[in-house]
Amino acid sequence: MAAPALKPPKILKRWYLAFLALAVPSCFVGGINGSVGVRTNLSAEDQRHPTRTQRASIESVVKHPRLPVWPAWFGIVYILMDLILGKPAIAAKLEDRFGGRVCPMIFRNTESTDPFLLVAHHRHSFFAFDPFRYLFRFLLPEGFPAHPHRGFETVTYVLRGGLVHRDSMGVKKSYGAPKESPGDGEDAAVQWMTAGRGLLHEEMWRTGDTWDSSDQELFQIWVNLPKRHKMVDPHMQMLGVPSSNLSANQLGTLPTEVHERGPVPVAQPSKGVTVRVVAGEVDEVSSPIETYSDLAILHVSLEPGSSWTWPKPVGWTCLLYTRRGEAMVADEKLPVHHTATLTRSSSDVTISVDSEKAEVLILSGAPLQEPIAMGANIIMNSNQELAEANGDLRAGYFGPSWEHTEDDTEWMRTIQEHWRYMAQSFK
Repeated sequence: MAAPALKPPKILKRWYLAFLALAVPSCFVGGINGSVGVRTNLSAEDQRHPTRTQRASIESVVKHPRLPVWPAWFGIVYILMDLILGKPAIAAKLEDRFGGRVCPMIFRNTESTDPFLLVAHHRHSFFAFDPFRYLFRFLLPEGFPAHPHRGFETVTYVLRGGLVHRDSMGVKKSYGAPKESPGDGEDAAVQWMTAGRGLLHEEMWRTGDTWDSSDQELFQIWVNLPKRHKMVDPHMQMLGVPSSNLSANQLGTLPTEVHERGPVPVAQPSKGVTVRVVAGEVDEVSSPIETYSDLAILHVSLEPGSSWTWPKPVGWTCLLYTRRGEAMVADEKLPVHHTATLTRSSSDVTISVDSEKAEVLILSGAPLQEPIAMGANIIMNSNQELAEANGDLRAGYFGPSWEHTEDDTEWMRTIQEHWRYMAQSFK
C-alpha cells in the first residue's frame, strides 16, 4: 500500500486562495465580466442581420486574467510587470520561456462562444532543484486529481511536456510532446475526450522521475455536445505519437474506447504560414478527429511579413487567441494573450503579421443554439438534467473516485471492485 498522502494545513490553502482573491481582481482592472480591456465593435445593423455576408470584423477583444501557478512565484513576478511596470509584452515572453501562469478563459456569455465553453492556456515549469516546488505541493498536487464530467468534450492540445490520464472506466494513457520539444507544435499531441454520459478522470503532469525537470504547455478547450449526443458512451481520440497505454479491457473491467488517429495534420496554405489542423479542414488537409458538430480548431503560425485568409463559414462562431507575438486581424491589432470574437455574419478571416512571428489559435464552429445549464464540471440543457446527473454521480454511475497518490495496482483494484459491485446490484 502506498503511504497516505500528506494533507496541506488549512491555513496554507486559505493563504493561497486569499492571494488569488487579491490577484485576480487586480488583473481585471479596467474590465468587466472577468476580462480586461473589452472592446465591442458590433454594430446594431449587424445584430439585426446576423446572416449577412460581409468582410470579417471583430465584435470584441478581451484580455483574460493570468493566474500564478507552477511555479507561482514566477507568475507573481509577471503580474507585477504587467501592473506596475506596464510591460505585458516582456512578461509574456518571460512566461513563454520559463512558465508560471495559467489563463482560464471562462466564457460567461456562452451564446457568443457557442459551442465553446472554456479555454485554458497553461504554461508551467517544474524544476528539480526548486525548493519551493515541494512546499507548494502541500497546496496543490501537480495536476488535476479525479473529477467528474458529463455532457461535453475536453480537448487537450499539448505543445510541451505531457500528462498521464487515468479514468473511472479503467484506462491509463500517457500522452504529450517529446521532452525537448520547443513548443512550436511540430510534435504536438491531442487528447479529445468525449465525456458523454459521464466518467471521472485525472490528468497529472508528466514530470518524469524525482530529479527530472520539465516544461509544460497546453490548451484545454471545452466543446459542448448537442443535446442528442450528451449521453453517448465515453471515449477518447488521440493525435500524436502513440505512447504507453494500460487499459482495463486487458484486465476484465469496463474499457473507455481509445482511438489512435495519427499525428496532428499540417497544412501550408501560403508562404510563411503553417496551420496545424486539430479539428476541421484547411486546404484539403483534414483532421481525422470525428466531431459531433461542425467545428474547426486551428493552430496558425505566421512568419514575419506573411498573411493568410481562412474562409470561415458564414454563421459560425469564431474566436482567435494570440499565443505569441502580435497579429493583425480584420485590420486591427490583436496583441499577445488577447482573445478576439469575430462577427458570425462575416466570412473570410484574414490574419497577417509585420516584422515579428506570431501564433494564433482559431476556434470556430456552428452554434448549437441549445439551452445550457452549467454545473461546474457537468454541462447539460436544464437544471433538472443537472440534478439527475448529480444523482447519477452519487449513485456511482460515473464510476468510483480515487486518490492521485494511489499506484496503478490500487487504482485498478478500486475500478474493478466498484464495477463488480455495480454489476451485482443490478442482478
